[in-house]
Amino acid sequence: MSDPYFTQLSETLRTHGVDQPVVAIDLDRVEANCRAAQASADPGLDRRLVAKSLPCLPLLDHIRGLIPSSGLMSFSEPMLMELLQAEQNTDHLIGKPLPVSSAARVLQTCAGAAYRVQWLIDTPERLRAYLTLAETSQTSLRLSLEVDIGLHRGGLRVDQVSELAQVTSAHPNARLSGLMGYEAHLAKLPGVLKARATKASAKAFEHAVAALPEGAGYCLNTGGSLTFQSYRTPGPATEVAFGSILVKPSDFDHATTTGFQPAAFLATPVLKTMPSNPLPGLEFLPRRKTHIAIFGGHFLGQPVHPGGFTYSSVFGRSSNQEVWTGRSSHAVKPGDIALIRPSQSEAVLNLFGTVLALREGQVIAEWPCLPN
Repeated sequence: MSDPYFTQLSETLRTHGVDQPVVAIDLDRVEANCRAAQASADPGLDRRLVAKSLPCLPLLDHIRGLIPSSGLMSFSEPMLMELLQAEQNTDHLIGKPLPVSSAARVLQTCAGAAYRVQWLIDTPERLRAYLTLAETSQTSLRLSLEVDIGLHRGGLRVDQVSELAQVTSAHPNARLSGLMGYEAHLAKLPGVLKARATKASAKAFEHAVAALPEGAGYCLNTGGSLTFQSYRTPGPATEVAFGSILVKPSDFDHATTTGFQPAAFLATPVLKTMPSNPLPGLEFLPRRKTHIAIFGGHFLGQPVHPGGFTYSSVFGRSSNQEVWTGRSSHAVKPGDIALIRPSQSEAVLNLFGTVLALREGQVIAEWPCLPN
């Protein structure tokens, strides 16, 4: 049986005239998630929104009206360019080290990028490259150090922080803006491993912060959508970052996120319905299943409407007209809107260029998306 919420959402989108794949975002649920985030994050910590996870400027604006933020975390040159040109005062912490050539293009294109962007430094080699860029462009760059606090996805060792921080601070065309330590692994570890890793991660971050030259105003960023609730003041962090949890794709179903609701869905028309559809080459076998073919497919997510349908193991995944299989009695017809709950929001919410924003069960706006 289909969930009444999904049945109503599907009908709303059908009535609206959806005739190709689109992303639908329930603003009532987003707002409830914003309230939950505000209630669970320490009031003494700044909040930084992760733009790649909420890649739509009107959506970011809507959320920032509910969650005051210290800025955005950006991950790509195209998205950073568009955000810098759209907004004059937003602070951007780069969430992954970008090639220095990307930084050079941004600095050449966007006025004010030098004082609005914190570039991420993960190795001594990258620091040298960025310092060379600062010298050749005669631009003062803000540089933030990425430190490995247990995720082991790159970044400086804690014992490297002091030297690189001193080199950065001493350079006439650079300013040490802060430090970032990400620990996405903590929420996924079991039992005793999690407890030990959490202590080790906290200790590593504390030691890294202590290795910075004395000064005020550092951006000391840690946490993510599954862990931001665990940080408290006083402590070494000045801010936490989150984004995906505000629309809660399925990868963020976790014991720490039970107070949040899924708020974003992929919607696409049903192209064909095929009751009792025979198997290719085995037409003589009776079949009691119904197949439906949707517009497009191979999306990152799982079917949630019509209820009882799953991806067909016979036809396999397809990006063109993907086939789902369900029970024979299901009353589904071409033109109905199938719904998929995405497993992630980054590179998914902006998949089709626009999103439909809904409030109280009605489409109220069509919003353009940011590039990946």
